[in-house]
Amino acid sequence: MVTKATLDAEYSVIGCLLVDPSIAGELIHLTRPEDFTTPELRTVYSAAVKLFTAGRPVDAVTIRGVCGAEYNDLLMDCMAVTPTAFGWRTYISAMQEQTRITRLRELAARLAEVRTSDAGRELIGQAGEILSERNRTQVVTMAQALVQFYTEQDAKRRFLSWGFDKLDRRLYSDYGDFVVLAGRPSAGKTALALQMAAHMGISSSVGFYSLETSTAKLTNRLVSSRCVVDFGRINRREMTQEEWTRVAKWKKNITETQMELITASGWGVQDILSTALARRHKVVFIDYLQLLKGRGRDRFEQVTNISLDLHTMAQTHGLLVVALSQLSRASTSRADAAPTLTDLRESGQIEQDADAVLALYIDPDKNTPANDRKLRVLKNKEGTLGEFSLAFDGANQSFAEYMDGQRAVARQIKKMQNKHTPA
Repeated sequence: MVTKATLDAEYSVIGCLLVDPSIAGELIHLTRPEDFTTPELRTVYSAAVKLFTAGRPVDAVTIRGVCGAEYNDLLMDCMAVTPTAFGWRTYISAMQEQTRITRLRELAARLAEVRTSDAGRELIGQAGEILSERNRTQVVTMAQALVQFYTEQDAKRRFLSWGFDKLDRRLYSDYGDFVVLAGRPSAGKTALALQMAAHMGISSSVGFYSLETSTAKLTNRLVSSRCVVDFGRINRREMTQEEWTRVAKWKKNITETQMELITASGWGVQDILSTALARRHKVVFIDYLQLLKGRGRDRFEQVTNISLDLHTMAQTHGLLVVALSQLSRASTSRADAAPTLTDLRESGQIEQDADAVLALYIDPDKNTPANDRKLRVLKNKEGTLGEFSLAFDGANQSFAEYMDGQRAVARQIKKMQNKHTPA
């Protein structure tokens, strides 16, 4: 139902345009057809856009020529509402606010009649989109850009930390980025993602959305990692008294982390976005991308759309989105098993959309320690590429950087063990 306030605001915007055609360019830049709930006024607005784009004058006469003589009374009514164009930006803001309210009320009416939770979730997601809408176009002159440059250079920029110095020196991550953490099964990417998410939760609100692992199992891993408790004994429920004491001691370390675990099985990008906005998450981890529901006729098209939507989600809403991804098994047959961008499964769009792509893998070299993992930066729009080694402690579900010379010693020990092991 369109209210009187909505109609007044829409009539006022069109009236300002007709009274002062010189504002046409700015007005069209700040508005769009969806801002008008009344079909007739939307037709008038579309005619104005058509005329302006074609370089023709925008006034009551030219618009009537496009829309037809039957719109004459409507145009006169609009001009009668606004004798001057003073305050036209205020009218636009009022119109857009009233339009949002109208659309929310329509969604509320539909929500009251839903028969399935999936239908309800979709409507709630649409409501989240309406509430978070922003003007889609931002135009900055060169003078404005230079002023912004001077202002930014005066302040030291702080990037988001991943908890690993060697990675932080390569990635200059910020809110609005889309990062992919790829790996093969059993490489430990979920454990690594949890560790990164918990570290970011010290300073940011983090949502960890899991599409395959229960929150109870994720909690087991977090307790093992954060409190240095044997993961096997946690799973068997055979923790020692010493380990219980350790958990009690480090309880605050876990509970004060600004991280929430969300079961997201069967969800799509829109479901995650609406929840992230409602819970005010600034960092979103998704485990993992290929399990998300997407639009499309086949899996390739679905994953392509998922990747595009995640990229848009990060940029539009200023979120750091970290999506885990599977790597194909093709690289295991190569002499050099190190993964490349082409090993991302099911769609090349992922490598196009991501601001950074990280790949976690096990070094196939027989002289490499069993707990050794490689983290390779395959794509990095802002920083440098490269790779470094991490030590994975499976018993405590944690990763650590090697100290100088530490990996060389571990590698030498492994090489000597292999030399003395019977074939």
